[in-house]
Amino acid sequence: MLQETMKTVCDAEAKADDIVKQAKEEAQGIVDKANKDAMQVVEQAEADSKAKLKDAAILQKEDEEKQTTKALDRATAEIGSLREIAADKEAAAIDMIINELI
Repeated sequence: MLQETMKTVCDAEAKADDIVKQAKEEAQGIVDKANKDAMQVVEQAEADSKAKLKDAAILQKEDEEKQTTKALDRATAEIGSLREIAADKEAAAIDMIINELI
């Protein structure tokens, strides 16, 4: 009877050791999966951030191009206006010189 009890206890201890071993393996598997999932989340976040930065850079470049075009249009209009004023003053200067010569 004592031998049967001892055998039962030994069997229970062996079974408990197996359960603990399986639990450790499962826990390690869960930790490994969590680490893998975390790395994927980080990689996805980095990719999303890079995509957003790229989009922002494109929008910024487009805005700069629009501002440059507007500035060039204003400068071109001002140059045209200055040329008209210069042409009018040149004509007036020529008339004044001719009047002085006559």
